[in-house]
Amino acid sequence: KEYVFDVADVLYEFLIRIRDSDCGPHAGKGAFLTFKGAKVLKESSRNKCKKFRKTPPNPQTRKSLKALYPRDRGVSVTLHGDDLHGDEIHFGPKTDDSVGFWNEFSLIEDFQDSNDNITFSSKFPGCGLVELDRYAPLLPEDRKTDIVFSVKDFIFSFEPSSWRFDVSEELNGCHQVVDFTDDTTGAPHIVAKSNVAMYVNEVGHNIDLVENVCSLEKPRSVYYYASIGTPMKKGETVELLVNYKEGYESMRVRRGYGKANLLGVKSDNDDYSRVQRNLAERISFEDSIKSYREDEVGSVIDFLENRVWDGIVSATSCLSLESAKNKCDVIRQIIARRRLDWTSRILGSHYSVVGRGGSHKEARHDEADSTFKVGMVVYVNNWMEAEDPRPPYSGVATVNNVFRDKFDRICLGVSLPGGKSICCVPEGVISEPTEDDFVEAPRRMHSNWLKWKREESHPQKRESRQLVLEKMRWDSSHFRNLLSCNQSSSDMHSRIMDSLRWEVSEELLYLLVKDNRLHHPLNDRHWCPISMRLLTRSLHVVADNIIPTHERKESSYEDVLSACAEKLLVILREATEAVRNILALDKEEAKENFLRYLAFHEKSVSECGTEQSSRYYLKAESEVTPHVSVEDCSKGQTTLDENFYLIHQVLFVTHALASLIDWNNFNNRGEGIYSFEKACQIAAIDLDLARRLQTEKSRSWKPLIFLPL
Repeated sequence: KEYVFDVADVLYEFLIRIRDSDCGPHAGKGAFLTFKGAKVLKESSRNKCKKFRKTPPNPQTRKSLKALYPRDRGVSVTLHGDDLHGDEIHFGPKTDDSVGFWNEFSLIEDFQDSNDNITFSSKFPGCGLVELDRYAPLLPEDRKTDIVFSVKDFIFSFEPSSWRFDVSEELNGCHQVVDFTDDTTGAPHIVAKSNVAMYVNEVGHNIDLVENVCSLEKPRSVYYYASIGTPMKKGETVELLVNYKEGYESMRVRRGYGKANLLGVKSDNDDYSRVQRNLAERISFEDSIKSYREDEVGSVIDFLENRVWDGIVSATSCLSLESAKNKCDVIRQIIARRRLDWTSRILGSHYSVVGRGGSHKEARHDEADSTFKVGMVVYVNNWMEAEDPRPPYSGVATVNNVFRDKFDRICLGVSLPGGKSICCVPEGVISEPTEDDFVEAPRRMHSNWLKWKREESHPQKRESRQLVLEKMRWDSSHFRNLLSCNQSSSDMHSRIMDSLRWEVSEELLYLLVKDNRLHHPLNDRHWCPISMRLLTRSLHVVADNIIPTHERKESSYEDVLSACAEKLLVILREATEAVRNILALDKEEAKENFLRYLAFHEKSVSECGTEQSSRYYLKAESEVTPHVSVEDCSKGQTTLDENFYLIHQVLFVTHALASLIDWNNFNNRGEGIYSFEKACQIAAIDLDLARRLQTEKSRSWKPLIFLPL
């Protein structure tokens, strides 16, 4: 229940219920606000009303107090006593039915139902907004840097992006993001599910839905408030709806209610559309990782190890997935385990680059012999040069240079606080400082010492973090065991395999695009339906070999490769036969229907965002009019470019994918398993013509993957 107490001593009572949303069939649960009516203060209770204290508007106890201590050592101060203000605590006794600014009234004893038909609106004097709940953060773990969140978001298939908010306060010197998703599932955690804010849906672009919730963003948190414009009568119920503005548009499109969806763009329920979006996100994600500094990569690895990995391993271990509480969460976690493999390889490669050679300059010969290096903060123990009139010095100093004196002893030149220095200090009177040695030292020197200590530990951390990344590699044997535990559930088995096939297909497409072997894959503007179907089937064949569902105890590596190549060539042959059969049709009606399997889809959108035209066209032989509509072609007015379809749309697609695989990985005897020549032979395509149409680069493609046993 929620209550609003206005300046006229009227108490407005609300009830919030969670049930299926009215926004649409796929909107999930929604939050509904019901106005239960108004209560008025009894005349006998008016004498309880407290006046505001006659104190300055900003009393001293409301000001932040700062501890003053040498060198800002992190001391905190706590005040104890009576009548001390708290940020969110009101004066007076507070019980379950306390009402009023000072909690001076009792809901049961001091109020009675109003006899008038009082309505409520946030625009009425004294009413205003109704506080609903804090959106996020709800737990300390809900606060993350944008760098860490982006990795979590990718691993959990962009589900956390549905619940994120950006706040103004920085975290560890980086942009901060708050959300309430679990670090092991990517879905809202149990605390979020008990809060109202999670169930507030979004209006999107539906003009029939009314926005009545606004968000208040504080430096590190976000709160939801109901803003009721149209007056509500007693008993009236409205669904609480918020507007996430333009920053949420990409998520709207994925879910099917964005502006682009109104123009025909499909949601993530369409495999081709989802893969194209994920492919673009994967490329952008890798570029982001390559911009991370060493400490940023380290923070990501630590997050994955401490907050993500164990939960995913536990959820995807050998158990009955059919008994899982949320099958969508478990499938997302299985995909997350696969994405951790891909992410760990990218992170490991970049981490070895940014950490190569360490952070220090190459040491000179004398410096290499010394325990202490140039730039290091050290402690000088009661030393001063004999000819120097100054008294012996004890305290911290910074090493300027390392050298050997005339007696071949290692000595150090050091600089002292205050701009002074000692030219020659024997190594024997130098030691490493402790925290207590910096009480009277400049803050900058203390910071440099802490930085040096961190950098000194980097080599050990790099090694341990690389071992963590190695631990996150995909284990095919574990996956086979997982499936064997769920053989009785054909539906769950099928959903897992279908999700993983598409996930591995994305990885393969990423390699094809990154190495410029295939452009705009699965885009119907560049590829005809037969070509996209050929690519999909071929990707799934290779994916099934990368994630084998059973152990190949009796299969040699050559048998595995042969079986994979045979399936790819069969799909190639079937595609070329389909193209030839369609081109051979002569009946007008049948030909028009089948010609769409060779057509490309082109859309034209106006500047105001409304679709102007959408047409399907074919590739003709004529150089004057290379594009022809399906209708004109079906009437026999043009001839299609058969070689273009057979070679560019079919043969080159198969060969691009096949070029990723190392067919010669067993004693260099794989020449006959797959080759460009064999593909041309199977497809009955002229080899010389295909060679002429090949690019120079495609003839020297190197394999990038090996099929596991």
